[in-house]
Amino acid sequence: MRIAILADSWLFDPAVAVNGTQVQMFHLASALRNRGHEVHYLSLTRDREALRDLPEGIRFHWIERPVTAVSWIRDLNDYRAVLDRIRPDALYQRGRSHLTWVAARWARVHGSRFVWGSNGEDACDFWKHVKRIHASRRSGLRKALLYPLAAARDLLVHEGIRRATGIVTQTRTQAERLRVNFGRGGLVLPSLFEGGGGGRGAKEPAVLWLASLSEAKRPGLFLDLARGCADLSRWTFLLGGGTPVAAYAEIVARAAGQPNVRMLGAVPFEESHALYARASLFVSTSRVEADGLPNAFIQAWLHGTPVLSLQHDPNGWIEGEGLGLCARGDEARLLAGARALLQDDALRAAMGARCVRFARETFAAEETIDAYVNLFSRS
Repeated sequence: MRIAILADSWLFDPAVAVNGTQVQMFHLASALRNRGHEVHYLSLTRDREALRDLPEGIRFHWIERPVTAVSWIRDLNDYRAVLDRIRPDALYQRGRSHLTWVAARWARVHGSRFVWGSNGEDACDFWKHVKRIHASRRSGLRKALLYPLAAARDLLVHEGIRRATGIVTQTRTQAERLRVNFGRGGLVLPSLFEGGGGGRGAKEPAVLWLASLSEAKRPGLFLDLARGCADLSRWTFLLGGGTPVAAYAEIVARAAGQPNVRMLGAVPFEESHALYARASLFVSTSRVEADGLPNAFIQAWLHGTPVLSLQHDPNGWIEGEGLGLCARGDEARLLAGARALLQDDALRAAMGARCVRFARETFAAEETIDAYVNLFSRS
């Protein structure tokens, strides 16, 4: 089967920040390739000469240009032109993007299947791009200029979701929002990590936070947590992540004054595995709507690292499966949970063993890729 994956970036492109959608599209592409399917990966890049060590067996199609507020309009024709050359049997696209509409329209015209994947708890809601403009720190004039473009992108997304021949959601929450907002059913599938890997190894007295430095991820709360654990002298709090937003330089400045915090800067995806393997605890301070099923949780669990989450517990797995603790939005409870876990080596070890077992059974399962192949091949 010839399958086209439409993306706006490639996981290992040094010019873009790592996000969970890239990670999942990479693992899906790899799994489909390993099953013997002809996989085509369509993506934007600023500089194709900077792309090195591309995986064998995946056919890449690069659309080279910088991304601007209006460059997406050109994508509508450029991606379609590539699809016209490939003529795939099935298409896959993940997340709310104008590419949702491109894939849906091409599939409908040519009688192919199109599978759309949600990538966040709010991915099945309406007007996400408009809401982002509204919540941004841009000037009122600039917002007024951008609102029509954002609304146009949202309308394309909405129509693309409605036209998809199959939909995959990460969590039951996303499936319910899809049903309520679009009247569509979605197959709830765990995220895929081809090959599994990981395993509980030697742990260091390190607490890890790794994400983009952004308002949605709230890195300042991790620094507050580190301050509340300052008397636990053997523990180091590692804050990793980059940002294009100058305002988050203050996070770096705050961290410099906390002796138990070490800033890691932006961490390439291929280097993140070692961090999850070393860490004894992973902390998430993200807003619920900023995450679906975070790849960070999966990587942590695969390496036997419990997750301490301020607010988000996808599918109730953290507490239901004993994979860490969820503070349910209570910062005092987050601090109490951190202190309890950091002072109980046996508790962390027991959780870590459950994490590895659960992650391997859930995210490296052959049944997951079987379900995708079935969606792609279903008439």
